[in-house]
Amino acid sequence: MGDFHHWAYLNDEGKKLWSDIFPDGIVPVRVMIPQVASLEGQKQPMRVYIINDKELSQEQIDKILTKLSARFNAPKEVIRKDMLEHGMPLREELTNGSGTDQMGLFI
Repeated sequence: MGDFHHWAYLNDEGKKLWSDIFPDGIVPVRVMIPQVASLEGQKQPMRVYIINDKELSQEQIDKILTKLSARFNAPKEVIRKDMLEHGMPLREELTNGSGTDQMGLFI
């Protein structure tokens, strides 16, 4: 199996929230199909992509940790531990779709 890449495209709302970290509006994700997840503070499960942190720079990871730490009033290390354990979700509602370079999916 080759080394394939998948991504999600941020919509206007997503760009307002995340363009400082993803200026081109493209977020690397583990799988191009969103999954259902229960997020803390949400009453209903929602569809999310899991960000592929292996394709992020350390600067991007640090900015995400800073932003989430401030938003949830939690220490960065708690956020980092949760990200390592469960992945880093990106709500599907902040995107306009996804893409991949794995052309075999389209045959």
